[in-house]
Amino acid sequence: MRAPLALALAMIIPLDLRSEESKGIAFFESRIRPVLIQHCLACHSAEAAKAGKLKGGLFLDTREGIIKGGESGPAVVPGKTSEGLLLKSMRHASDAPRMPPSGKLPGAVVADFEAWIKMGAPDPRKGAPSAVKKGLGIEEGRRFWSMIPPAMPKVPMVARTDWPRGDVDRFVQAAREAKGINPAGDADRRTLARRVSFDLVGLPPEPALVEEFASDPDPSAYERLVDKLLASSHFGEHWGRHWLDAARYADSNGRDRNIFWFHAWRYRDHVIDSFNMDVPYDRFLREQVAGDLLPAGDPRQADRQRIATGFLAMGPKAFEESKPDVFRMDVIDEQIEVIGRSILGLSIGCARCHDHKFDPIPTRDYYAIAGILGGTETLYGHGTRGIKATAFHNTALQPVGPDAPRLAKAGQEYFDTLQALTLKQNTARSDRYRVVRQLSDAKVQLAKPGADVAKLQPEIDRLNALIGEWDKKVKAAEAELSDWQDHAPEMPGWAMAARDKPAPGNCRIHVRGEVTNLGEEVPRGVLQVLPNPAGRIPASASGRRELADWLASADNPLTARVYVNRVWQHLFGQGLVTTPDDFGVNGSRPSHPQLLDYLALRFIGLGWSTKKLVRELVTSRAYRLSSQPVSASLAADPENTLVWRMSPRRLDAESLRDAILVVGGRLNPARPSTEILAAVHPFRHGEFTTFKPQFGQELYDSPHRGVYLPVIRGLPPEMFQLFDFPSAERPTSRREESTVPAQALFFMNSPWVISESRRAAAGLLSNPTREDAPLVIQLFERAFSRKPTQDELKQALAYLSGPSDAASTGPVHAGKAEADTRSERWTSLVQAILGSAEFRTLR
Repeated sequence: MRAPLALALAMIIPLDLRSEESKGIAFFESRIRPVLIQHCLACHSAEAAKAGKLKGGLFLDTREGIIKGGESGPAVVPGKTSEGLLLKSMRHASDAPRMPPSGKLPGAVVADFEAWIKMGAPDPRKGAPSAVKKGLGIEEGRRFWSMIPPAMPKVPMVARTDWPRGDVDRFVQAAREAKGINPAGDADRRTLARRVSFDLVGLPPEPALVEEFASDPDPSAYERLVDKLLASSHFGEHWGRHWLDAARYADSNGRDRNIFWFHAWRYRDHVIDSFNMDVPYDRFLREQVAGDLLPAGDPRQADRQRIATGFLAMGPKAFEESKPDVFRMDVIDEQIEVIGRSILGLSIGCARCHDHKFDPIPTRDYYAIAGILGGTETLYGHGTRGIKATAFHNTALQPVGPDAPRLAKAGQEYFDTLQALTLKQNTARSDRYRVVRQLSDAKVQLAKPGADVAKLQPEIDRLNALIGEWDKKVKAAEAELSDWQDHAPEMPGWAMAARDKPAPGNCRIHVRGEVTNLGEEVPRGVLQVLPNPAGRIPASASGRRELADWLASADNPLTARVYVNRVWQHLFGQGLVTTPDDFGVNGSRPSHPQLLDYLALRFIGLGWSTKKLVRELVTSRAYRLSSQPVSASLAADPENTLVWRMSPRRLDAESLRDAILVVGGRLNPARPSTEILAAVHPFRHGEFTTFKPQFGQELYDSPHRGVYLPVIRGLPPEMFQLFDFPSAERPTSRREESTVPAQALFFMNSPWVISESRRAAAGLLSNPTREDAPLVIQLFERAFSRKPTQDELKQALAYLSGPSDAASTGPVHAGKAEADTRSERWTSLVQAILGSAEFRTLR
């Protein structure tokens, strides 16, 4: 069954959308450069050459040196992990020198290098080492644009006084007029209704709502529509997801031991609720970093604030790490990275091994913050369930709920015993498996010609006795575990969170990032380059409350700027600063610096209200522009930096998925009453030696919104993976927006898409009418928020009324065959609509 030609073509012709700039440099700075400094540059750098210590003629201190390689050839071939010697050496391959000489690096580090090479080995270190740009000092940094406190600019005058609807428009129009660029016209009301609905709640508008808005002559009709969307509970689901990207939210740990975080969902729901309640952003940040230390009006509020600190606990952890000091510092480093990137737009983590190469962040500032977080206990539960582990991998969870004080102790003891019994079971299974392997090997040896039967047969007999013994031990351990699981006590709620350790303390500088090479002790504190009215942290305090206050202060020049820029990006497609998580030297400069400062101070003046800021932006005329190109403006500003039109954007993965469910009538808009992960056994993690979660793709088939699907690191739903759902390995401020053939193929071949298309077709055909035209109109209104054009309607009807095979089936079966043919034609029509560029694009 073929779809209409024009509609089918829409499925396979990708829209020319602007892809996001690579985040590879940030990955290099946080994951690759520190390893090179710690393990490689002593023998492979210009400094090593000056000292006569250069090995193999290989320079790893510039990108040119890495690609050129040394005496044995290229160290890295960008994009090709099977070529180049660097990765082979790190893997200790037989055909390469084993590096570093001190021993093989952890698997997670090698995996980072593999991922980096696949990215194309991005590396900002251009040219010779002497040509590398020197970083800013503290005083120079205080004069850098993003470190200077914003000042309220004078609203500019514009020549075209009839165009702006408010001050935001005046800033935009003034910048356009300075370049002689004219804006596009205003978007039509149906387009605008679809745009603002997806932007505010992540769902298509109801057709009746679109029709009401399109026919309402009241000039304030749009503002009423905006207010209705802002009041919807779906606002928090969509805008909370933006924050969850930045907070690297996930329901599993990832990395080599990808265990489930069964209680992460409380943090997710807390974030959604916070955006629905329009919790002021400064308050929201204080709760994220130090909610447990803030005063609370009642126990319920105290629980909310404790859950908020799950922000610090969500990061992936290297549970394969056997050294407690390294594990502890890696956790702190990840927390510093997420605070820096998501709140300040700075790569503070790059100062772990050395002073920041570009930004005014000395190493001692990194360890000043590390001292604060070193006094924090991160609560995530048992980090290594069911395997032999040292105590430093495991922590408690935060009990929450009205009965938490009464139930927490027994609940925690139950989990501890469950961990021990699971370990006992898995150890028994492992030992039995070892005996089975020995038996198998012995039998293989016995089958070989000339085998020593006298020696091997007794060994085989001995092992066959042993297997029976281990069968009994395994069954006993399984029964003991099963019995314990059947007698779980009444439990409180549990949450991932953070809390202060009993005694605060400072951190010593780790020279080159090494835990065994300690330098001077650094007092707990914050970045010197930014204002800190509070001054020193009291000796009796951990400093986390003071850190939260400093981050959320109106005196901090970065916090409000970074956030309003991100809000602008979500609504207009790109930020005023196009590097939303890098406001440092390597980041881009603002396209509208005065507008950025205006919005930052306006946001603070609005009480740090996200909803009020969003309302001000979406009611601007700049937001209401058409996406249609203006030839002269397109030629002069192809990137739409000056906002002369609305840039077309592809729907994010969750909105696209949810919109498909809406078309099919299957979306359940309510929050699920039971978590999907509840269907997965808490201590079942595949083979007990792999630590890979047993989570089938079928468990993603939920009728609820995509934000409620579990985020399993390394195992996203197929659709999310194709449509650029972010990796939860690190904070993401802006998602990629790729356009690849596999996306069109997904809509053509995916059983899920075909099933949803069939469901939507069945819903349409359940209508008593036998006429196709009203149903085609209904389908277009659901999918595109508009009616079909005459040509589209004519083409669809021609396809639906195509030749039938019913006549050849005989009179008895003709009616059924005709119905089946109609159903299949409608299914393929729906599938073509869902796969069209228009459906997945916001204009």
